[in-house]
Amino acid sequence: MATQGAQAPSGIFRGWWVMAAGFGCTMLAIGSTTYCFGLFVRPMAESFDLSRADTNLGFILLLLGMAAWSPIVGRLMDRLPARAVMGAGAGAFGAGFLMMSLAPTPWLLGLAIFAPVGFGTVACGALAANTLTSRWFQRRRGRAMGILAVATSAGGFAMPPLLATLLESFGWRQALAVHGVFAALAMLGLVLWLVRDRPESVGLQPDGDAGPAPGAGGAAGETPRRWSLGELLRHRNFWLIGLGCGLLFGADQALLSSIVPFGEDAGYSTQQAALLVSCLTVSAIAGKLLIGALADRVDKRWLFALVAFCHLVFLAVLLIEPGYAGLVVACATVGLAVGGAYPLWMTLLADAFGSASFGSVMGTMSLIVMPLSIFSVRYIGEVFDRFGSYDVAFWTFIGFALVAALLIAAVRPAGARAAVAGAAEARA
Repeated sequence: MATQGAQAPSGIFRGWWVMAAGFGCTMLAIGSTTYCFGLFVRPMAESFDLSRADTNLGFILLLLGMAAWSPIVGRLMDRLPARAVMGAGAGAFGAGFLMMSLAPTPWLLGLAIFAPVGFGTVACGALAANTLTSRWFQRRRGRAMGILAVATSAGGFAMPPLLATLLESFGWRQALAVHGVFAALAMLGLVLWLVRDRPESVGLQPDGDAGPAPGAGGAAGETPRRWSLGELLRHRNFWLIGLGCGLLFGADQALLSSIVPFGEDAGYSTQQAALLVSCLTVSAIAGKLLIGALADRVDKRWLFALVAFCHLVFLAVLLIEPGYAGLVVACATVGLAVGGAYPLWMTLLADAFGSASFGSVMGTMSLIVMPLSIFSVRYIGEVFDRFGSYDVAFWTFIGFALVAALLIAAVRPAGARAAVAGAAEARA
């Protein structure tokens, strides 16, 4: 009876509903921040009389806030009810947007971005959602995390046009206030309605299995243990995954913060520039689903190499400057593989360190990943201010992609051999 009651009314495994709540929250949190920051670069620069590089400090403060809050939120997710942590994140997110809309000076604007918005983006976004998903799925973890990773692309597709419309209709301050309240209420509703901590708490097993999970509570090859900070810092996989994924994500974040002004500088309207972001992110949806599904069957290191190669192709297109139609085509096609980086990061982490401390491991690794993103965002702004174009930064990020592929190739995730052996047995 406990198992039946734990199912949703439709009979669908409750883990998919928990993942759906994380999907919606991540779409709103990430789509409204990292994907939309570029829309506010020029109006904020004009309002506060700032340079392009100084305006990008707002994005850097967001990343700093996310980096500072991630280890804390990760540990809270491993120790407190998820609904309490995520509900607090939704409230902080809305309050932060209201503070930004009222900020009379750049430093107050930066404080709002760093503290409440940074906390809310972490506590009601990807870290919380992936932590929950790692608990509810084991055999189908790659597929589930691939679907969940689509949330950021969905946010990048839906949020920029919405906020661009609000921006052009009401100005940047009113746009932030209206959108912040709407997003916070939507996230809070999803959390209270659908989020549950673990399948065992409602009489279920991961993936909806009828019996105990294999391997004493873990998927085949998974490490069912809690990792201390010292153990993580001494583990080579922790640094290889953190640095490899961090370099690629750093290039991504820099491009996201600059693609709109890149398009506007080329003579396109704000709506046309926002469409480039939407095309790139919607094409990444198929890529995340494909890479996520393949991650349960194919060596993740080879998949990561494919993703890095597609980053190279996209950067080469930006260097060529093929015109608006060519940019749209590139964004709509190359993103198919570029989108796979995030689910690969999540599944590599779960393979190497298990789900018992997933929140803490992901939060701690953010202290590696986020500084690389911060450097990249500041760097691309400095390059533009010095040279009047982004070309030098694009060449640098090509180097980032090559190094990232080499680092991930050296990873030896726990359970990788077991997964390959299991796939071979299934084929036999």
